[in-house]
Amino acid sequence: MPAEIAFASLPKQRVPLFVVSPRRILADVLAKGWIESTIPFLSLLFVLTGIALTTDGYFSPANLQNLAQYAADGGLVVLALLIVVAVGGIDLSVGSNFAMSAFVALYCFHILNLPVPAVLVLTLAAGGLVGTANGIVAGLLGCGALLTTLGTMITVRAFFALAAQAELVEISTSSRTDDLWDWIGFEKFLSVPIGAWCLIVVSVLVFVMFRQLRFGWHILAVGGNRKAARHGGIPVRTTIFLAYLLAGLIVGLAGFLFAARQNSISVADTGIGMEFFALTALVVGLGGFVPGKGSPVTVLIGFTTIYLLNNAMINAGFRGDFVQLCMGAIIMVILTIDVRFRKNRHRLLASTYLDPVALDAGPVEGMRGLMPSEIAPRLKGAEILASGRVDGPEDVILDAQGNLYCGNRNGCILKIAAPTYSEVSVLAKIGGRPLGLAFDREGRIVTCVAGMGLIRVTMAGDVELLTDETTRSLFSVQDDTAIHMADDLDIGPDGTIYFTDATKRYDIDNWGLDLLEGRPNGRLLSYDPKSRKTRTVCDNLVFPNGVCLTHDGKHLLVASTWSCSILIFDLAKLSEGPRVFLKGLPGYPDNINRASDGGYWVALAGMRNPLFDQVLKHPGLRRRMTRRVPPTNWLFGNLNIGGVLKIDGLGKIVDALWDASNGPLYMITSMREHEGSLFLGGVTNDKIGRLVLDGADVQWTGPASYWGRDR
Repeated sequence: MPAEIAFASLPKQRVPLFVVSPRRILADVLAKGWIESTIPFLSLLFVLTGIALTTDGYFSPANLQNLAQYAADGGLVVLALLIVVAVGGIDLSVGSNFAMSAFVALYCFHILNLPVPAVLVLTLAAGGLVGTANGIVAGLLGCGALLTTLGTMITVRAFFALAAQAELVEISTSSRTDDLWDWIGFEKFLSVPIGAWCLIVVSVLVFVMFRQLRFGWHILAVGGNRKAARHGGIPVRTTIFLAYLLAGLIVGLAGFLFAARQNSISVADTGIGMEFFALTALVVGLGGFVPGKGSPVTVLIGFTTIYLLNNAMINAGFRGDFVQLCMGAIIMVILTIDVRFRKNRHRLLASTYLDPVALDAGPVEGMRGLMPSEIAPRLKGAEILASGRVDGPEDVILDAQGNLYCGNRNGCILKIAAPTYSEVSVLAKIGGRPLGLAFDREGRIVTCVAGMGLIRVTMAGDVELLTDETTRSLFSVQDDTAIHMADDLDIGPDGTIYFTDATKRYDIDNWGLDLLEGRPNGRLLSYDPKSRKTRTVCDNLVFPNGVCLTHDGKHLLVASTWSCSILIFDLAKLSEGPRVFLKGLPGYPDNINRASDGGYWVALAGMRNPLFDQVLKHPGLRRRMTRRVPPTNWLFGNLNIGGVLKIDGLGKIVDALWDASNGPLYMITSMREHEGSLFLGGVTNDKIGRLVLDGADVQWTGPASYWGRDR
């Protein structure tokens, strides 16, 4: 029988409530998407401050209501232009379309005497008609957007001039009034003009479209890379057409609001220069024409800056040409600073993101007579299975019949059939990189998939996503709900799945950088299949890796790779945190699994050496080395010896299995005992090892240990 663990007598492992690091906070802030709007936002604050200091009463409630009322139609045109630019186009016809839409609204209201709802529908149709023309030529026919919309601008402006001159007198002398028409043009709801409410609603809808709706994602994908979008199955031409159509509808709404407010139009100035004003606001908000980016908030910040600056200077009595000169100069300054910031933001992020801290794993303990130089490399005699037919079997697992399963680098779960292990087949295609594996009570495989989360696979090959998110850390600047690197797992008697997110800051391709940083970036999570809820059991762990339920089902072992230790949790008292089950390991522990005699097997992904132990104590040295020397040249030099430790139920090392320094089983990350043999896998290997164990129980299997002999 397995020995009973005296949990209370084990030393407590200190786990920080939160990680304090100014460099990390700066890096997390720089990584946020909204940081790109910093310069436009600061520019807006600068303009607001300047106006407040030089103009009395400018920000009085009455004037703010007036500004909001007149800003609505211009803001809508900017949003329409954003949609077109996001899809990779441009629209020079928004000013002409705006004027034509306003004329249609006034004509329908004053000449045709239509009800206001019908006026709105026809005005939207007029704006949509211009958008349709642009969409057909620039989208469906594939002509250049610049020349297309330039032609539309000239044509629509000419139609507007002819129509307005013919009907202007009759429109201006019309005496028709309507309460709804006047309410839209002049009234307020909750002290906010109706036009401003329309701008707010459309802004929210555009924001939701880009963030949540498939059509918005298609727009951004087409604008970002049309070739890739086409290969991804997105109807590129149709998406461009619909983007122009939607932009035309929004411009039509802007024209309707203008007509209701002004109740008149001018051939000389209605919509004149609006396209250039909108383009300027867009450039200030986005830092240039940026296809594939939908940022309505940033664009509206740019619009507000330009709108207030222009309005304040005109109200101050400056001449129009001087206003244009000052506007141009100020905009150039803003753009210069903004472009420089955006250009250097990623460099600043790269220089601050890696934030090493001193890490001391302590001396090697309990290994006298068991080091590689002291005993024979018994793994050298292991039988090699499926050589060259697997790629990166990070974890291996066997069912009750002895069939072997492992993950593959190409995103598949492979089945290697017993007893010869010569037949390799694909059980399921997942898409991500499968790491840890475990069988549940029903004989299904649950796997941790880097970048995806927790996946369940049936023996029929059906794939189900269980979870890819957990609760957000209380003190985290960056949203860390997404599970970045689900690593290993085990399943409790009640079906609860315990698994690790080894690092919240790095992905599977850059996990080694977490060692360079040495910070507690990982966490232990749990998933309850009954409630389908995921929660964070313990945050801020140092690269939590292997997970193994103890034989009695009461405790959970978790490998802390960079600290070269194994932690233990009491499942009945998870809130008390972990204790140290074993420390001072000679290498970096990876997966942990049960042994037939009540002990445990621990895979060592690499060996420690005195030089690197010293390097881990000096964060400044690691920071300088990463700037000058590629990490692959010095970080992984100690991962060439594969090893497995055998520990008893009380955490004492009782045996060690090593491969030769030039052997085939380097960087061992997993091992499973099954019917007297030990099967070994490695995240960088292209083979699986099998070693017959002396004195092991030839009837013992992992599934029987967890779920009984009938499983």
